[in-house]
Amino acid sequence: MMRTLTPGSKKGFSLLELIVVLMLVALAAGVVMPSFSRGWRGLEMETAGRDLMTRMRHARSQAITKQKVFRMILHKDEDETVSDYYVFADEFEQQIRKFVLPEGVSVHTEDDVVFPVRISFYANGRSSGATFSLRRETGSEMRIWVDPITGFSRVLKDEVDS
Repeated sequence: MMRTLTPGSKKGFSLLELIVVLMLVALAAGVVMPSFSRGWRGLEMETAGRDLMTRMRHARSQAITKQKVFRMILHKDEDETVSDYYVFADEFEQQIRKFVLPEGVSVHTEDDVVFPVRISFYANGRSSGATFSLRRETGSEMRIWVDPITGFSRVLKDEVDS
């Protein structure tokens, strides 16, 4: 059986209704997107910090397993022409692998520490120890401490900002 439309019946939406709905969606996206991007940048910094800590844990386990010294070497670009980075290296500081920090994330230490910062991991599980932080250009910071006795790293909770 075939249905026919009568002059008073409607099927679908008018062009005006679609335009109004699309404008409302665009307006809502414009309001919400800045908060998403701020959250994304904070998450990006935290992920970079967690990745660095995982790689330091790997350096420690390699040192114990292979009974050799391994190092994480933190490099800061003073000219700010390239992103800061860190290197996983052997006992002779020969680069094994290089890791670049996300754009806008930089590494910082106390004023008296000169870059590059070397964190050594020894065969007995100990480390040379270090305290440093990752910072976003917005000012948020993640401070990381490497225990010289156990060789493990952790985030200093009282120092974490979002």
